[in-house]
Amino acid sequence: MRRPYLALAAGLWLVLLGLTLALSVLAAEHDTLPGDRGIMSWAQDLPFPGETLADSVRAITSTEVVLAAGAAVALVLWLRGHRRQALLLAIGLALLPLLSLAVKELVDRPRPGPPEVELRAGYSSPSFPSGHVMSGSILYGFLLYLSLFLPVARGARAALAALAAAVLLLAGPANVYLGVHWPSDVLGAWAWALLVLLPALTADRALSAGRP
Repeated sequence: MRRPYLALAAGLWLVLLGLTLALSVLAAEHDTLPGDRGIMSWAQDLPFPGETLADSVRAITSTEVVLAAGAAVALVLWLRGHRRQALLLAIGLALLPLLSLAVKELVDRPRPGPPEVELRAGYSSPSFPSGHVMSGSILYGFLLYLSLFLPVARGARAALAALAAAVLLLAGPANVYLGVHWPSDVLGAWAWALLVLLPALTADRALSAGRP
């Protein structure tokens, strides 16, 4: 049963890689993609998430905060005996800044700006992919996975799942609402994050039989 499962996961990863590379090439060639401007205009007129919540989500998903928080989580996992999960998380965190910086520099897409977009936050790097969304998706995606598969108390499991799901759901809209990323930047961030997460989660499931 394990080999077909791994083959399916590998096939899905290759398809995702192809789609992600295609999206990245399009982002390198075009400042915006179809739907970007319309969705941005609509999102910035909404009352939710609002600047306070959007700024908070953006703060906890910065690469620096994600690396620090992720390192703390990996250490806790290691000390509690979940060493495989700790190592997989550490590897994902190590890849995160290198991959994000490389893709951003290669694509070199300009950020949204006036007069089309109201900028409500600052930035310091090219637009594609969204570094905050990519960072948050890798860490909180891994935390959501842990909440589903690690043997933890029901209350802790529910709290962890709720926190991880909330950040995953809000990180993309928050960055679009603040005007610092086009929707396609967010889509690219989700795709690149999945390329990191999928092998890690697949490896953990494949090695988990009979081993905590």
